[in-house]
Amino acid sequence: MLSLLVSIHSVQADEKKAASFASEFEALTEDNLPQYVSQMSQRYYNQVELLKKYFDLYQQRNDPRGFNVWHLRGFSPSFSLLDAENQLVAASNQKFLAERPEKALTTIFAELKEVSVNLMLSFRDNDPQAYKAANAMVKDHSAQIAILLESHGLDKEIRGVSLN
Repeated sequence: MLSLLVSIHSVQADEKKAASFASEFEALTEDNLPQYVSQMSQRYYNQVELLKKYFDLYQQRNDPRGFNVWHLRGFSPSFSLLDAENQLVAASNQKFLAERPEKALTTIFAELKEVSVNLMLSFRDNDPQAYKAANAMVKDHSAQIAILLESHGLDKEIRGVSLN
């Protein structure tokens, strides 16, 4: 019963954070665009680091089933919440983002789902190509994010994330 209450509280906290992000960037402007780029980048970096942490943990345990369960019950629900929130912000700012490179941030974040599935396949099926595909996507995304951060003078926020 206690774990159910903790889970409910955690979901409610995540929903409040989601509402906060969506309301903060409901209307993107030149003034708040750097903060949007910063927060989207940090969200991406945090999700990659989370995937790597649990992928490494379950590899050490040699437990592909455990990783699959964590992926389905732990990663996917929280990722889906963040992604839906990102999509909401992008949709409400469609006109503002239409011709801007920052528009790619929503797609980059959404593609983490494919990265996570490739990690799951690489572990479960012992498929090195799936791991290489996931790693290549993270490298490509990181390079794109670095360019966006630099363009807003946020060089100090660039993190070297990878799956290796």
